[in-house]
Amino acid sequence: MTPTNDYGLPRDLGDGLLLRWATPDDAEALAQFNLAMHSDDPAEPEMGLYYWVHDLMRGDHPTTKASDFTVVVDSNAANRIVSSLCTISQTWAYDGIPFGVGRPELVATLPEYRRRGLVRLQMELIHAVSADRGELVTAITGIPWYYRQFGYEMAINLGGSRQLFWARPGNDKKVEPEPYGVRPATAEDIPLLGELYRAHLGHSPIIRPRDEALWRYEMITVHPESFWSVRPNLIETEDGRVVGYATWQPLPTAYLIREFGVIPGHSWRAVGRFVVRRLRQEAEALNATRPADKQLSHISFNLGEDHALYEALGDDLERQIRPYTWYVRVPDIPAFLRHIAPALERRLAGSVMAGHSGTLKINLYRSRCLLRWEGGRLVEVVDGYDHNHMEEGDASFPELTFLQLLFGHRGIDELRHSFTDLYSDSNEALVLLRALFPRQPSRAIPLG
Repeated sequence: MTPTNDYGLPRDLGDGLLLRWATPDDAEALAQFNLAMHSDDPAEPEMGLYYWVHDLMRGDHPTTKASDFTVVVDSNAANRIVSSLCTISQTWAYDGIPFGVGRPELVATLPEYRRRGLVRLQMELIHAVSADRGELVTAITGIPWYYRQFGYEMAINLGGSRQLFWARPGNDKKVEPEPYGVRPATAEDIPLLGELYRAHLGHSPIIRPRDEALWRYEMITVHPESFWSVRPNLIETEDGRVVGYATWQPLPTAYLIREFGVIPGHSWRAVGRFVVRRLRQEAEALNATRPADKQLSHISFNLGEDHALYEALGDDLERQIRPYTWYVRVPDIPAFLRHIAPALERRLAGSVMAGHSGTLKINLYRSRCLLRWEGGRLVEVVDGYDHNHMEEGDASFPELTFLQLLFGHRGIDELRHSFTDLYSDSNEALVLLRALFPRQPSRAIPLG
């Protein structure tokens, strides 16, 4: 919510239901609501959810506060919360070009209140908030299909992992003496963490930049048991030179590693194998206190579809788990294309179409846009163009499939293979689209 706009709330929805913005007084009730609604097993509440909600509502989050939550309460049931969601504003980057993102999250409705359009009403509100904040994109993680009905397309990789099992021959070797040691990172290490984070991200075209304030929040301010607590471990030589970093945490049967980076000039394999041995030692100690069904047996490297560490560890790894996907919504595609024009110009300059002049008509069936190029510069993106037939354009994209191309999730040839009505009879347009929008898997690590 903005200071000058309450977006028509509170709003009486009838039948005793009231839609309003949350307040700090709702924090405990919302934490309990989300704990109950989002824990996979109600018998084993996932307390990371509970602490996450409190972190978002406490008032010291970089972008989010209590009034960024919507709640629907039922006055016929002691004003209990029956539906809620929130938005977490953040900045991502597209090949180095920052852009604002609204991240809807913690979407839930009690079963007996579903199919009344409560989520749709709340999504419309936070979309309006996001637009007023100048955010060009909204992105959400969620269950299959559901968010398509609100204008989203699955268009950026989410997760993806490779597994390493200590029981596999060769993965249990010991090294004496070990070449490296480990220490927890501190606030003084943040400048170095920035370099290591960039190494982890590699060539990901879509990233979330982290400045010092964000590192401090995620490392220090976030509750240590929140899902979004970041506790980097630095790997260093005997004389104290840092060569890499990793974040890890024990789960029921595996260590989860979400971030892993190595300083240029050092061996990813040597650092990776050290972490494998280190975590095996930690697992052996923890397993002595764990029940038989929660023995730590392996490492899950949740580093995306591809990563330098996967290449370095090679056949030591097994059982690849394919990425899921972010839902992405871009309400004004021409505005976003104008915003990322410098990135598109760089791609064009490095391609076989360098210095190109001409127009590219993109037909989205329900809308259209025209890109005008002069000497390799994107000089104009026009919202719409004259046409006599529905299919008229240099390239036509059904539904929201253009977003898959735009964010590098799929290349133009993959999309043409999957969608017969994704059509182009212009060879020049196809070459240009391959140059502008190559398939490039991303590792977008959101602000939680």
